[in-house]
Amino acid sequence: MNIIIIIILGCALISFKIFKVGDYFSPWFVTCIVWFTILLLFLLEGKLLYPLETQFYTCLALWVPIFTISGLITYYTLPSSGNADYECIRPKEIHIKLYNFLYIFAIITTPLFFIQIFKVVSQFDLNDIFYNIRVLAVYGDEDYGFLKYSYIINQVIFAVGVWAYPKIPKWQLATIVITNLLGQFALMEKSGIFFLAITTIFVLYEKKVIKVRTIGMVFFVLLLAFFVINVLLTSDEDNDGMTFIDFFAIYLLSPIVAFERISEDLSQQFGSHTFQTIYLFLNRFGFNYEVNTRLQDFVWVPLPTNVYTIFEPFFRDFGYRGVAFFAFLYGTLSGWLYRSFRNGSMISRCIYAYIAKILIMQFYNEDFIQNIVLSLQFMVFVTLLCLPEVTFQIPQKSNRGKY
Repeated sequence: MNIIIIIILGCALISFKIFKVGDYFSPWFVTCIVWFTILLLFLLEGKLLYPLETQFYTCLALWVPIFTISGLITYYTLPSSGNADYECIRPKEIHIKLYNFLYIFAIITTPLFFIQIFKVVSQFDLNDIFYNIRVLAVYGDEDYGFLKYSYIINQVIFAVGVWAYPKIPKWQLATIVITNLLGQFALMEKSGIFFLAITTIFVLYEKKVIKVRTIGMVFFVLLLAFFVINVLLTSDEDNDGMTFIDFFAIYLLSPIVAFERISEDLSQQFGSHTFQTIYLFLNRFGFNYEVNTRLQDFVWVPLPTNVYTIFEPFFRDFGYRGVAFFAFLYGTLSGWLYRSFRNGSMISRCIYAYIAKILIMQFYNEDFIQNIVLSLQFMVFVTLLCLPEVTFQIPQKSNRGKY
């Protein structure tokens, strides 16, 4: 089964390339190359883990074709402006005053956010300070007020700034990178670092600054960096015996095996895993709903892991029908956004960088609907920054006495 799917995905990728169906960052190409790579690696290194079974293969057989077909239909149904070769990509006008305001907000609030977190974790054992920071981010109930918005603001101004360069100068982009890294350090998260890398690669590739081989080198360096970060944010006991091969297996291959260990949830609450963020939001307004935490239970495959691919929330809540439906939803939305991006929309360029990271990480977890509040915040701030500026003029009285 593994070999058959690898051959089918390989043929699809070759067809996309020969017939020039999108580029390397198109939704269908990203989806096919991600699963092609994961299955090929599993074929070579799968002896480290338990074998794959029917549940994963069935979901994959639903997800990839439905996602790809719906994305292609949406993309080719919508009108094209004729800018497919990106000849029109140049620095776009943005609300520079609003951008600078958000930049100053991030520069001020990010260090304050980090200081507040450090004050809490410094009360505990400093030997495991990185591990304690991560535990606080997952389980802590502290309210940091407006400081918490520094996380998404940092990502917004980075995505817009990279596209708008050189309108946004290098020194300003450099400080934005620093605030992003500081914000990620404050939460001990790796996804934000991956966002920085994906966005940079995506923009540079579309601007024809780098080639495909550079992308592969960057991903290898990222994997090494994530290994170091993982060692820092886990306790000393958890790090015993952890090698790079173990890390490689856990973060790239184990999610697909772990998915075999989950089952449909019998909860009567509609979409309790898929829409957990919405239920958490409703609870804050006095409603009483079950709220599942983002941090999943660990399973052994035989290495411990607690990530279960993008299929996990959809399958838990709705079974195979849920996987099929959200494949259609993901494919349609990403196809529409990709068409808008190819037509030259600055808003879509920035938002698609956010979506590209989610699509590349689909073998790992679901990070759009389950993080819908942050996703919507990102889209709103990008839209405010990139909408054409509206100016008002006071009518002047003409010589004829008319306005």
